[in-house]
This record gives sequence, C-alpha cells and structure tokens, in this order.
Amino acid sequence: MIGYGPDIRAQVERVRYEASEFQYGNGYPIPVHVLAKRIADINQVYTQEAGSRAMCVTMLLVGVDDEKGAQTFKVDPAGHYLPYKAVAAGKSEADAMNYLEKKVETLGGLSEEKVVETAISALQHVLSSDFKANEIEIGVVNSASPNGTSMNRFRMLRKDEIEARLNAISEASDN
Repeated sequence: MIGYGPDIRAQVERVRYEASEFQYGNGYPIPVHVLAKRIADINQVYTQEAGSRAMCVTMLLVGVDDEKGAQTFKVDPAGHYLPYKAVAAGKSEADAMNYLEKKVETLGGLSEEKVVETAISALQHVLSSDFKANEIEIGVVNSASPNGTSMNRFRMLRKDEIEARLNAISEASDN
C-alpha cells in the first residue's frame, strides 16, 4: 500500500476483516478479485458521503485463485480497481509502468526467477541505482505452494536468493 500511514492501517484492518468474514461465511478463502471489488466499493462510498473523507491509499492486491490462477489488482481511493499482469505504485509509477509495459508480453512465459529479475530491473531502471541483497525485500506469490497445499503460497525471498537474482542481472547486463 502507498499512502497516508493511518489510512493504510485502517485499510489493512478492513481488508483483513472482509477476508475473515468471507471465509467464515463461505468456508473458503476470498478470491482476490472479489476482495478487490469489495474494497473498491467501500472506497467509492467514502467519496460520496459528506461526513467522511476518501482514504488516501492505493493498494496492490496479489493472490492466487484456484479457478483463475495468479491475479494482481490495483485499487485506488476513488473506488476503481483494475487487473494487471505487471503494475507499479508510488512516486515513480509512470516510469515503472512504461518499463513494465515493454516487458509485459514476455511475463507469462517466464520462470519465477526471471519474473523477480524483471521486477528488480524495473526498480533499478526507475531509481537509477544498483541494489545490494540487504537493501531490498522481495515477496513471491506462487500458484503452486512448496508443500503442495493451497496454503502458504506467499513467501519472502532469503538474502542468498536475492543475491543470486542480482548476480544473474549483473551477468546478463555484462553480455
């Protein structure tokens, strides 16, 4: 999430509440597209009520649906939500989106390692700097979990995995 700190905390609480209520009522985890629509609808209501202000939060929701596979949605304060193959948010969003648009056609056929390398390359391009493994954090959502269940599809990369991806980017740029 990008935005005003207290609004971010409020939105995180709301997202957790909505996901929990859905699972309690339906017996399975909320699909990411349903959660994105629900949060967008709530955000849109805040733009119409005179006694409340819109949340100053842009959120990226990433998840894996058993039926639709991996999905990424961007939800803005006005109540818009859109699906993306690759998306950026923040200060240099336009530059990052331009970079990612050039790469988006090939993303579907890339391995997890190559997708991570593309994301790091986009950051390096936008910020015009190289990273060290201890300067960035990378989370990966994978459609196949390591233990074979539908749970725990999210994982943080270890420093040695990040270092390996940074080395691969460096070697590719040398060639």
